[in-house]
Formats: sequence, structure tokens, C-alpha cells
Amino acid sequence: MFNLIKKDFILSRKINIFAVIYGLFIAAMGLTMPDPLMSTLLYVFGMIILIFITVIYTNGYDDKYKSEIILNSLPMDRKNIVRAKYMALILFIVISCGTVLIFTNIILKLGIASTGKGASIWNAIFVTNISLIFYSIYYPIYFKVGEGLRSFNTMLWILMVIGPTVLSKLMEGLDNIGYLEKIIDMDINRINIYVLILSLIMFYMSMKISEKIYRTREF
Repeated sequence: MFNLIKKDFILSRKINIFAVIYGLFIAAMGLTMPDPLMSTLLYVFGMIILIFITVIYTNGYDDKYKSEIILNSLPMDRKNIVRAKYMALILFIVISCGTVLIFTNIILKLGIASTGKGASIWNAIFVTNISLIFYSIYYPIYFKVGEGLRSFNTMLWILMVIGPTVLSKLMEGLDNIGYLEKIIDMDINRINIYVLILSLIMFYMSMKISEKIYRTREF
């Protein structure tokens, strides 16, 4: 299992550099925003983009080169293939969130951006929650249909591109109806901790479901 995680990690270093720059550019935009909530959303979106790109690239590589057929021809327990994907995701979350955290705070330290504050550990926890919940749903389907998710992945790519514009419109809409101030006043950090516990439980259950699905899948 460790070697499978290592394989995905090595593949992740070959992702498109322009996609990484796009994710970091979105995060850097947060440093220029006078509104703290808008800054937070851009940091979160930058982290999500990096995680999404990494997962899509490594899974796409497996689909393109039929890696699963090769792996299943080896004397290997299928549950380790599933677990490696889930563990690799956690690794990608840590790396992606850490990259945005370090990147935005270095820019602030260098004085390149004089307004706002850098991404925080709470932003990273929030992104972890979203990612764990999303991939808890995504991975059982992925292990069921494999390449059949290609069209769905294309739609996610489009969402990643238009995401900042949609976020901006959403913020304006919430501000106009008076909900923006209420959201800012909420104790988001406490909610974050509760959701983290639930998302970890959901992630574990998803892994067990994926193991069961993948064990009976035919190649």
C-alpha cells in the first residue's frame, strides 16, 4: 500500500504547472481583498483547486494507462489499492493546504501585499472537511465505474474555472439580502471542528464501501 501511495505522490509532481499557478493566483487574490470573508473564500478555493487538480491527474493517469488492470494482475489485495487512494488523498490535502498557507504568508512577510492576512489553519480545516465529504461520495462511484467519471470530471474542471466569478456573485447576493453579516458573526471555527469529526467518520465509512465495491468489480 505504501508503494501505491508513493506512486500517486510521484505522479502528483508532474501535474500541469499552469494549473498550479492558477490555484496559487486565486489564493493570492485573497490578499488583495478588504473583505475578510471574501479573502477566506479565495484561500479556500485556491486549496480546493490544488487538491482537485492533483486527484484528477493521478486518477486520470491510472485510467489512461490501465494501471488498475496491471495492479489486479499482481498478487495484491484489492483493498490495499482502495486504501492507497484514500490515504493519497489525505496526503494531497495536507500538501495543497500547506502550499497555500505558506505561499500567502510568505507574500505577506515579503511585503508584496500590504492588505489582508494570509490563509490560516482554520481555512485548511474547512477545506479538509469539504474534501473529505466530497471524495467520500466521489470515490465509491469512481471505484464502481472507473473511466465513466470522465464527463463528470470535465464538468468539475469547468466549475473550477468559473468558480471565482460565481463566488463573487454569491457574496453580492448574500450581502444584498443581509445574510453576509450574519455569516461573518457565526462561530465558524467551532462548527469546523464538529464537521471535521463527522467528515472523518464519513470518509472511513466511504473507504469501507469502496473496498466492498472494488472487491467484486470485474476487469
